[in-house]
Amino acid sequence: MALEFNKVIDQVQRMGRFLGKRNLSQSDRLALALERFYAATDLDAIHHRIEYVRNSSISGYRGAAPLPKPYSEFICGVGDSPPMPESATLVAADGSQIYPDQHIAALYYLINIGVYIYHHGEPRLPGQLSSPELAYADSKLKDEDGRLINNQTVNARRSVEEMRSLARQAWELRDQSRPLVAIHDGNLLKFFGGTEIAYVKQVETDYMDALQQLRDAGTVLCGYVDNPRSTYLISLLHLMSLADSELNDVNLKTNGELEGLTDSQLFARVLGAGQRSALITQNSPQNVEYIRRGADFEIASFYVNAAPDGRPVIARVDAPLWVAREPAAVDSLHALLLHQCSIQGRKRYPYALTRADEMAVVSSAEREQLNELIGIEMRKNGLQPEMSNKLQTKYLARGERRQHRLKG
Repeated sequence: MALEFNKVIDQVQRMGRFLGKRNLSQSDRLALALERFYAATDLDAIHHRIEYVRNSSISGYRGAAPLPKPYSEFICGVGDSPPMPESATLVAADGSQIYPDQHIAALYYLINIGVYIYHHGEPRLPGQLSSPELAYADSKLKDEDGRLINNQTVNARRSVEEMRSLARQAWELRDQSRPLVAIHDGNLLKFFGGTEIAYVKQVETDYMDALQQLRDAGTVLCGYVDNPRSTYLISLLHLMSLADSELNDVNLKTNGELEGLTDSQLFARVLGAGQRSALITQNSPQNVEYIRRGADFEIASFYVNAAPDGRPVIARVDAPLWVAREPAAVDSLHALLLHQCSIQGRKRYPYALTRADEMAVVSSAEREQLNELIGIEMRKNGLQPEMSNKLQTKYLARGERRQHRLKG
């Protein structure tokens, strides 16, 4: 049975009225955030407050911090679009997956990585490749306790393979035109912890090894986050508004009067066409783990308005400290990302990432074809593949329907 829209339309209308009222209250909070933002001119005071929450018993702060001295930038500063490098090599990677499904004939998962190489400023054809990996052995499909791995584990392994693919290509291209820019789809600061991911220590090690290879290749690495929902800077503005007596875990686990605002909402009002925000780092246990690998691996970020005019298009750009502390590298990255976002017209998104995604995506038709190929190979080897009863009934229910009339 399809969704009965006549039963949900009243709820949609109530939702619209609720969002409209909430938006009015958010405008007041945004005005307060802007006031605090433009007043955040004392870097020494901000550094002092960050050190306090890092070195005391307070553990709840997960917001922004300035870059370490002497690389700090004024929190309320903006950077205009810098000059474009004459030439550069860009490598973008993206991935997709087919999750394990207990209802089909054979257990497996697939990770497919697409890589696109763009030669900026040179009359050279782009390079493109895809790398599918089919995992079917128990060592890949089972966790430490012998249970089938979950989707979170497949996602984590896909992220690792995306970064490893970037690292391999960057190493091969390390003698090409500089700067050598590697673009990852999504954030760089990964949280692989917890009990959800199988063999998590190996996942973390593989990811950090890929980052190290990218650093050793002299790569300007970034993670591009489209439509970010992060609140790092909003949290910093809240932190700076608190009196010393108010600094406690309870007050730092919300954003107080600014609760509900995002950084992108703030920067949509602050950043002009092509401008970027100041570089910040995230104060978090994950970033501390990256720093323990080496100071170069701390993850920094800036926000950028990718729109040439009119309505802002705010993205977040993550970069490791080996990039963030080099002004020339940040300028090149800023300029090249704006150029990439201009190639597709109104779709303000890096062209190289779009092409990498096209090569990585696995359609539903391709998935069905892969399952058929697996079934053929199983029969060749004396096996009788069969879908679960549940899946077979789903196909019956969703297939072509015929009408039958009563006789009489």
